[in-house]
Amino acid sequence: MLLTMLLAAAQPAADTAPAANSRILDLTAHEGGQQCLPDGQICFELSDNVDAGEGPAHLLFSFPGSGDTDKTPLTLPVFADEPQGLRLWQHVVLVRSGDEGDGQQGLEMLVGMLGERRAILAVDWDSALMIRACFSEQDAKDRLDACHDEYEYKAVLKPGPDDGSELPILTYRSFATAFPRTSRRSEDISRQNLKASDLADWKDPECSYERVLRYNGATGRYEMDRPAPDCSSYTVP
Repeated sequence: MLLTMLLAAAQPAADTAPAANSRILDLTAHEGGQQCLPDGQICFELSDNVDAGEGPAHLLFSFPGSGDTDKTPLTLPVFADEPQGLRLWQHVVLVRSGDEGDGQQGLEMLVGMLGERRAILAVDWDSALMIRACFSEQDAKDRLDACHDEYEYKAVLKPGPDDGSELPILTYRSFATAFPRTSRRSEDISRQNLKASDLADWKDPECSYERVLRYNGATGRYEMDRPAPDCSSYTVP
């Protein structure tokens, strides 16, 4: 998702002010990461701390076309939801030209910032574990040749109820099974004799659950409506 912010700034013009048939000009890349007007008169860049998240971000502008290479900082407003990947829009919009208070010719333009917001969702999704259980012919006999304990975990996401939020509510549902039905990673069942009725999947009621996921703009993440159980027996080797 892109968040757009426009900044208006009146700057003194050089002897050859930017001219174009269109009021929208493309910025061109210059050395050092600067983005400049086509004639190179005015250049822009973002401060180094934008991606690091250290203090307020700044838009830096300079006028190399008139021999002024000093970079003037302009503090950017704080985005309410702190977007990631802030970068310059690759165009400027010329608003008007006029006389400044000191009598110099001025140029007013709109400079855009693009903020990329990533909706982050971290959930267990798909896992399959197989653990050897037979180490001798007797083991194979006792387990009716079911010589592996198998654990599977799968999940699905579906749209949740529409509450008018910018990002949709999601419903997360998991399915956890063990085979044979007596298998438990938390218990030692190596000496257990299996019956024919044991050769079936067992659905774990604790790790087969449903949760509602809502996006939290303050954290930039989807969060469950209540904590999930510990299902590492199915997801961690």
